[in-house]
Amino acid sequence: MKKAISSIFIAALISFFSLFGFQEKQEQFPPEKHEVEVRLILVDVIVTKDGEFVKDLTQEDFELYEDGKKVPINSFELVSFEERELKILEEPEKKEAVPPRKKLAVIFDAINSWKREIKIESEKIVDELFSLIKLGHEVMVLQLDRNRGLEIIQPFTTNEDFIRKAVEKASGTIWKLGYDIAEPIEETVEDFAPSRPNDVAPEDSQLVGDAEYYKSMTRLEYLYREQQKFEKTIGGILASCNMLRDLPGRKSILLISAGIPDLSPRDILPNIRSGIAGEEIERVRDDKLYGTIQNMRVFDPFNILKGKTFRDGEEVIKEVIRYANAQNVSLYSLDSDIYVKNIYSGTTAEYYQQYQAAHLKTREQDKIRRVQNLAWLSEDTGAESLRGSKKFDQFRQVMSTDLTYYYQLSFYPQRPEADDKYHRLKVDVKHKGVETRFRKGYTDYSLEEFNKMLLITAYYNPSVFEQLPFKAEYIPLITKAGKYEPWMNIALPARDIFIERFIEHAPKVFNLHIWIRDKRSGEKSFSGDIKLPFNINPSFMDFVKKVDYLTFHFKGPELPFKHNEYKAVLALVDPQTNEIGAWESSLDIPDFRKSKEAAVVNCVLGDVTQNPKPARKSFSLSKQDGSLEYGQIKFYPKVTNQFFKQEKASVFAQIYFPQGNGKVQPEFIIRGKDKSVRYVPGELVAESWDKKSDIWSAIFSLDFSQAALGENSFSIEMPGVGEKIVSSREIQLTILY
Repeated sequence: MKKAISSIFIAALISFFSLFGFQEKQEQFPPEKHEVEVRLILVDVIVTKDGEFVKDLTQEDFELYEDGKKVPINSFELVSFEERELKILEEPEKKEAVPPRKKLAVIFDAINSWKREIKIESEKIVDELFSLIKLGHEVMVLQLDRNRGLEIIQPFTTNEDFIRKAVEKASGTIWKLGYDIAEPIEETVEDFAPSRPNDVAPEDSQLVGDAEYYKSMTRLEYLYREQQKFEKTIGGILASCNMLRDLPGRKSILLISAGIPDLSPRDILPNIRSGIAGEEIERVRDDKLYGTIQNMRVFDPFNILKGKTFRDGEEVIKEVIRYANAQNVSLYSLDSDIYVKNIYSGTTAEYYQQYQAAHLKTREQDKIRRVQNLAWLSEDTGAESLRGSKKFDQFRQVMSTDLTYYYQLSFYPQRPEADDKYHRLKVDVKHKGVETRFRKGYTDYSLEEFNKMLLITAYYNPSVFEQLPFKAEYIPLITKAGKYEPWMNIALPARDIFIERFIEHAPKVFNLHIWIRDKRSGEKSFSGDIKLPFNINPSFMDFVKKVDYLTFHFKGPELPFKHNEYKAVLALVDPQTNEIGAWESSLDIPDFRKSKEAAVVNCVLGDVTQNPKPARKSFSLSKQDGSLEYGQIKFYPKVTNQFFKQEKASVFAQIYFPQGNGKVQPEFIIRGKDKSVRYVPGELVAESWDKKSDIWSAIFSLDFSQAALGENSFSIEMPGVGEKIVSSREIQLTILY
């Protein structure tokens, strides 16, 4: 029987990868060829009179201006999606054809809205979406989630049942009232709040135990939380623009939200300063608070947009508006917050701790600015902001009109190349009594700047970017110094990446971007990029036809991770096609050193090979190929966790063992979908003990021959006294025939 190869490490193809700024000399590829592009700027215009679209205008009725200068209109068209019967003269057997459909993407904002707000009116929302379907429009339903970013719940469809189920799912996962109020960010409070209880009078300052100080700290905590919500919201809006950018003409998005958080440190800082007393405390504490806010990098935490600095929400929203306008996307908004009269009245504040009542007051003050941000986003992208008691009547009128007709004008910009600058737009219509809506301006993005915006979007919404599929594994390897070395591993599906996308025999480069960030406090850990160069020739293509995956392994710089939860995002980019694939994982760094029981820190499935250059008998990552070395052994993570039934498999484990240098006996178990449980024998191949950190590292060879075919769950468990399991780590495993 011919045995297929599931994955292979291609060390011969790549001599060395640049990682985090360190790069060796690589193969010099010939310069890319660039064709001259004819640049045409599209401007869509909605013209209404008494709420009805005006359909009898001509090109002579319009004047178009860029940066205050009149520009000639290159083309003019009335675009109509009105439901109608099309006669096909060439094919008389066909009585009618399906007319082109206008598409509307509907986003439920589960970051800034509460479940009660959306749920009450979900039926009305569904009814209005159905009315659009009856006019011949297609609807997509998405959700903006605080953890996962933008998610597609239902692709474009005209099926009413599909849309109803999608709306129910989206509205059912909105935040519940008080969710973010009841969960303070502990590290923020610990960093700034006094350690003594409130009833203890301070000896060294008036700060400790001061109720006003607690209010200030609550405000700072609220600022951190709002920053995270703001960044995720902005990232989701950008992702929605990117999803629709390839559609022709005017693109429409409806954002159902209670508003966009307002991040204005200059407004927040005085509120914090007012709660601080004493000259010494003013110097020490206030400097720290001020530095925290001033150094806060919103929206672009890893400085991807080099040369641009965003210090408050207004700057970021401006950037988003200009980006949406550059993609011809109009962002309509429907304010959900009006459904609830006054969510802050009654006993809500009394339900929580007294010092957290400042949250409620802060929200009341920020509510107006949240809605203003929402309206700003809509109005400057040529859309409408729908709010108030008659917003559904307004929805029916505006959306049915805007999704059916618009005028499309175009012009050639005076500059030959994109300049990454903002350019104002103005449209005058020579008719009295009409109202016009159009984009106020746009940023003329170069390809390089556009790709940077895509990267930022991928960081906040990795699940949306699936153009380049790949698998990845990020392992925080514990070193002897007690720190962590990032061990990054990726697997590229050979058929999807190289065979199905094959264009020509030529050098090819993929860029791999890595970001690690503290999920709770928002602090960044590190970022970097790696170039993956390939020489696409006949022999390479013959080779990739024989393998399922090409796997690559990298060692990162040693990091002093805190005991916290981190977000790891890897993005694979094809710079020639602008295609992106992204992968995300959560890293939970436990404070196991304070525990008296054993704890599984790492568990990695992989392959063991012979090391041609024997290393020391202690585990370390190779700088050359990213493998884990121990004496004559090289261990490579599998990444895909796919093994053939008779294939040799290994597992690398790191276990915290505070009992000392004793005999560690972990158990390996496979649980199948059929609920079967199989204990897997493991033979110890290599082990190392670090007395300083009480970390035991080992490699075991495994026998998967008795495992069930298909999807399984593999776990390593540390048994305690009796039948108690003190620690375990679970991995998804696929057994192939």
